[in-house]
Amino acid sequence: MDHTRRDALAGSALALSVATAGCLDFAAGDGPQGPEGTPATLTCDDDGFVRLGQPFEASVTETLVETDETTVELSTEGATETYGQSLRLVLRNTGDAPAATLGESTYSLQRETGEGWLDIRGSTSGEAVELPRTEASLDTSSAYSWDITLTESGIADAVDGVDLEVCPPLGDGTYRFVYWGLVDAPPIGAEFELVG
Repeated sequence: MDHTRRDALAGSALALSVATAGCLDFAAGDGPQGPEGTPATLTCDDDGFVRLGQPFEASVTETLVETDETTVELSTEGATETYGQSLRLVLRNTGDAPAATLGESTYSLQRETGEGWLDIRGSTSGEAVELPRTEASLDTSSAYSWDITLTESGIADAVDGVDLEVCPPLGDGTYRFVYWGLVDAPPIGAEFELVG
């Protein structure tokens, strides 16, 4: 193969890689489109949207809960998460006895607003929905783990068997994941900043 043809092929490959990178950037979207900072509240243009309520009244404990029987710890990879990336969390029983739970789906994804923490998810059917609850036991040295894509569809599709939507769209701001499915224990949560 002569140098001219090899240089032309190399140039074509470079052009193709640049074009592909441009397509990937376009496909990634423009980032979060919702309200930024700490909005006064979360409002949805869809009249049929019914936001998930907060199924717990106790204050949220951060990262560690000690019960009469055992200790449960919630860990996450970081305090800042990027829109479109994965939010990875692990709830681990680090104690000496099993922990009674209501299953893996009993969590809230909330955003900080002027009127407090509100779940970002809800139903567009015009009726309230509940997350599935299944009595279970988190044995010692066992864990629940979540890998939630931080997009509207990724969050909505993270719970099997429930038709959820996120409204309004995600925006840069403070969010928290709260697992409230520990029986006879306060909810445990982790805050994070979402950035575009």
